[in-house]
Amino acid sequence: MDADSLANLEDDSTSEDGTTKEAKQLTETETYILARLSTDEYADFMFDENGLKVSVRSPQSSSILTRFNRVVPRESLLDLKRQLDWKYQKHPNYVGYTAPSLGMVEVCAEMGGSFGPGGLHHLLRMSKGLSIDCGHTGDYLHIPVLKDGPIRRRIIRENGGYSIEAARIHVTRRDMLVCIELSNSSPLLATMAARAGERTYYSVKLYFDDLDLGADIVDESEDILHAFLYELNARNNVIFSTLRWPLRTETRREKRSGLPFTLPVRFPVISVDPEISKLFGFASQATGNLTMAFLSYYQILEHFLFAMIRRGVVREVRNTLFDRKFNEKSDVSLMRIVDIVEQGLGGIESKHLRTLISGCVRRGQVEEFLSVDSWGAHFTNKGPIQGVRPLNVKDKSVDILDQIAERVYKLRNRIVHAKDEPKYGDSRVLMPESQEADLLGPDVQLIRLLAMEVIHESQVR
Repeated sequence: MDADSLANLEDDSTSEDGTTKEAKQLTETETYILARLSTDEYADFMFDENGLKVSVRSPQSSSILTRFNRVVPRESLLDLKRQLDWKYQKHPNYVGYTAPSLGMVEVCAEMGGSFGPGGLHHLLRMSKGLSIDCGHTGDYLHIPVLKDGPIRRRIIRENGGYSIEAARIHVTRRDMLVCIELSNSSPLLATMAARAGERTYYSVKLYFDDLDLGADIVDESEDILHAFLYELNARNNVIFSTLRWPLRTETRREKRSGLPFTLPVRFPVISVDPEISKLFGFASQATGNLTMAFLSYYQILEHFLFAMIRRGVVREVRNTLFDRKFNEKSDVSLMRIVDIVEQGLGGIESKHLRTLISGCVRRGQVEEFLSVDSWGAHFTNKGPIQGVRPLNVKDKSVDILDQIAERVYKLRNRIVHAKDEPKYGDSRVLMPESQEADLLGPDVQLIRLLAMEVIHESQVR
């Protein structure tokens, strides 16, 4: 929105004869807010009778991805204007902001679990509002909240009536130097979340008496924030998690390779274990947790991996038993059976995985997959995933299927094993709440292909 259009806002509704209704004059507050927010290249802010609304565009095109109505209701516009005057910075890790000169941090809190609003009401009954002994009781000393948010309490009046007001679960550290609060999102955070394509209702707010922390306020708040979320979960059975900023250059749903959408639906011609089908469906829907999606597809590989190992052991044992030289009264012959079972069932998983992939995955399928332009440099030595083998179809010294097996196994270890486990060398643990995890999309699609190939091979065995 350019500067000339800030003074007026067109109402996009039309009268019965198809003409546009008369433009509505913006208030001084609305004009100021739009001027401060109009620099976002991916979001359009506008006002209607309910308040501020936002349309978020795709980074790859001008098409609208999401529309959010009533992001900030009219009764909270003055609070938003005041917050926009703060010296705040975008939080580097989570959807939120820091205001070091005010000693404030606020980040989105996404509710999980199935307890519903009742869990919050229970917390409110057990918790005080603003701590009496802390200094965050004045309108200009605490972070404002959206008055129509879900965390509310009933206030009984002297005349016997009552009103419903926004509430805060606000607790103070023993030294009185730090407070932490769970409450409705502030108007500023609501606009920042909408820019990121998220609708937020709750937030965690931290207040520091030390106003000289500067950039260190992020590190100072990190441990307190996550200790608070942990205790809410473990002590109070109320589950909240932080939200990470989306990556503008990487969308989890766009980088997807597979069959075209033009294929007709058919009556199934394959036979698949229902548990495998459920696991495949779960992995396909875990778009919000790519490490979980990766491990779910890996579980499918494990299912067929151990079935393959068992078949191999049984085959070798049977061949040994029917060998003309086998003597069931000979310890040497019996030890041969023991060795086959121990080596087969107790072998190295990475070796078995390599055998599974080389025996079940069609080389042409993975070569076609890796030729997709949208992967960019992801699978090269310049890719964003550390501690895994790059893939190079042109490297004739190592078969591409063996390269893939090594990459998949190392990535699996990075997800499931502790970083200080000497057995796995210098591979850092890959945490689900990390930017690197957000970039796993192409690897998830690769292991999805491997799972489909192994299922396919099981049909023709």
